[in-house]
Amino acid sequence: MPDAFSAHHRGILEQIARFRTRSESFTLCVVMRCTGSTYRKSGALAVVGADGARHGVISGGCLEPDLEFAARAALAERRPRVALFDTRSDDDLVFGSGTGCRGQMEVLLLPVPAGASHPLCEALLSADRAHEALSAAIVMSGPQLGAGLLWSASLEAELPPRVEPLRALRNRPPGHYPLADGTDCSLVSFAPSPRILLIGAGPEAPALIAIANQLGWRVTIADHREALLERQAGGAERALCARPAAALAALGDYRVDACIVMTHTAANDREALAALARRVEPFIGLLGPTARRDELLAELDPQSRSALADRLHAPVGLKLGGHGPEALALSICAELQRCLAAGNAPHT
Repeated sequence: MPDAFSAHHRGILEQIARFRTRSESFTLCVVMRCTGSTYRKSGALAVVGADGARHGVISGGCLEPDLEFAARAALAERRPRVALFDTRSDDDLVFGSGTGCRGQMEVLLLPVPAGASHPLCEALLSADRAHEALSAAIVMSGPQLGAGLLWSASLEAELPPRVEPLRALRNRPPGHYPLADGTDCSLVSFAPSPRILLIGAGPEAPALIAIANQLGWRVTIADHREALLERQAGGAERALCARPAAALAALGDYRVDACIVMTHTAANDREALAALARRVEPFIGLLGPTARRDELLAELDPQSRSALADRLHAPVGLKLGGHGPEALALSICAELQRCLAAGNAPHT
């Protein structure tokens, strides 16, 4: 059963797909605007079913009952709403949610009746499949509340009715924009679920896959040792039984945000680095000490070394302390999270 407090993008999209498959009604909840200190930021998603069951969070749990109530009301009325959560005053500590976050959050509630589709839901699913960022400019007040325009690299869609002035926002940064008619809109961006490639099914793989899944990352793992791959790849979205160069060739134009080279054999690591030098992955992690890294790089041609220079993280992983495959997997995921959040991946 899906975790109601699991808030990552991939999990919310999977729940939307389940609602669609079962032809169930639900409300899509989108954090559109935040000021001050808030638990979630603009672009965060949650969904609430017709029975009030929620998937995803907008706070540490204090605001969710009000969100569920407002989402069910929007679904009953079959019209968009904006829910305002304000925890900036001292009164909130005593009479309100008691979060003490000292922030304000506006959440757009978009009802999706049973058997129907919503352009934003369809665009979110499509952009995630294509591994593209999606931008949405949506009217937040007035009679056209909920109208908007959606853009990604491969699509443009409309949330009717048409509001032509929104087209001028296509290349603008996320934020709040007043409109000439006195209403206002918010522009938000949604990044697709990160994709991670593991080259090598060594002892770190199971823990690394488990942590990545908790974070909502999509994991592909490759190893030419069939029995080892079968034993270690549980939970990965995709498994490739092939040596490093062949596995990378099999990916074709499937883009990943990070590749971790962890075969534990020098020849295979060298083969992986040589093949990755010809690709464009923005983050390449290499397991092992610095001396081993230097030896492997010395065996590559100068052009390959140059192509890897700005992307190679070796030894991969933050220095968190601890030993063993689980601690190492945690350190690798910590460094990946830091780099993904900093915008080192192409989709952010």
